[in-house]
Amino acid sequence: MSKKNEAMPGKRTTIGKIVGAHGINGMMLIFPLTDFPERFFNMKELVADKPGRPRRTLEVKSIRPYEGKGTLFFEAYGVTDRDAAEALKGSIITIAAEDRVELSEDEYWTDDIVGISVVEAATGKPLGRVEEIIFTGSNDVYMVRTGDGKLQPLPAIGDAVKNVDVEKSVMTVVIPEGLWD
Repeated sequence: MSKKNEAMPGKRTTIGKIVGAHGINGMMLIFPLTDFPERFFNMKELVADKPGRPRRTLEVKSIRPYEGKGTLFFEAYGVTDRDAAEALKGSIITIAAEDRVELSEDEYWTDDIVGISVVEAATGKPLGRVEEIIFTGSNDVYMVRTGDGKLQPLPAIGDAVKNVDVEKSVMTVVIPEGLWD
């Protein structure tokens, strides 16, 4: 139901992270943090944010898959040695909100779900807020912080999640019987 690490309008959206240098000629490895990693292959520049450092725009020389590793080889113009590549390690790759991929009607950006209020469908009773999303492979699980401080699981399936109103930041749910007992 949700898409990993895409952000609310007006904010930059995280799509990857530079996780290391590869070799001695400035090659870097990117770990994609998006459900749409193919987007990297058409990008002409990447915006890299690293805490405590100014935002950098890197002109793409090449991006290609690192077969079987779940990462991408990335070369940028002006990054010509291992030290320069290592200095970018830990940088988050972001895009502008208007560059996000169009989602289908029942899909939401992670940042639209995290922080949303959760209310019971039958009574309208507030149950808490979604604190995090666990991506299980079969269906996502929303972790809801309840009023009493407990972190409770909520499967992101149609039987449990009845409505998501992103504009009002409210998710209406039916807790499966016995799940929160």
